[in-house]
Amino acid sequence: MIEARDISFGYGRRKVLSGVSAKFEDGVFAAVLGANGAGKSTLLKILSGWLKPDGGEVLYAGANAAFLGARELAKSRAVLEQECRLDFACPVGQIVRMSGFSAGALGAEADADEAEAALAAAGLSGFSGRIYTELSGGEKRRVHLARALCQLGKNPEGKALLLDEPAASLDPAAAHAAMSAAKSAARNGACVVAVLHDPNLAFDYCDFSLLLKGGKIAARGNTRETLTRENLSFAYSHPCGVFPSPFGATARFPKSGGDSNS
Repeated sequence: MIEARDISFGYGRRKVLSGVSAKFEDGVFAAVLGANGAGKSTLLKILSGWLKPDGGEVLYAGANAAFLGARELAKSRAVLEQECRLDFACPVGQIVRMSGFSAGALGAEADADEAEAALAAAGLSGFSGRIYTELSGGEKRRVHLARALCQLGKNPEGKALLLDEPAASLDPAAAHAAMSAAKSAARNGACVVAVLHDPNLAFDYCDFSLLLKGGKIAARGNTRETLTRENLSFAYSHPCGVFPSPFGATARFPKSGGDSNS
């Protein structure tokens, strides 16, 4: 479990987060949503330990993340960044296996079977021998998702998977494969937190949602109860409708003056 307690953060004089508190439980897939600039990615970086908050604290299973070393953090969580900069002309399988170094797994690469399983979960079966620099942007994105999944290891229970826009740059089928892989990690006991732009992905996959507006919590709780017409319209400063769908619910943002009744 990861707990954020009264988190505040700013870049210089610009306040980005203020008074953010939330618990992200093991076995739960949580979404962090909000408009551009709401503080979503900054919160994820703080949860991951890459940024230190100006105020408040982050706890990993009760331990203050500020006192965990890089090795301990790497064993506790895997992270998919919003922008993954890598320019190595090497096989995809090798990149995924390098996650073993991040996890401190005896100081060695993950084994080939684990890497292949992670690639399959990310929808990249058969990509192990492909050269990374020859892939499309969306395929590269999924390689890094596979690397994060591989870092969790065979038993993700009690570990965290932190994803910044896991469906970005992906076609619909690939986006659903990525979200399904994250959901599977949660079902196997991981604490999964994903920054999302599309509320419909949260409706389809996420148990818990945290809605940010201007660096503060606008709403949080069970996804279906939290992502209401009123809350979404407020958080995104745009009329929103929430409608029944064959899969449960769907959110629509009309271009102007549309019907936003749920």
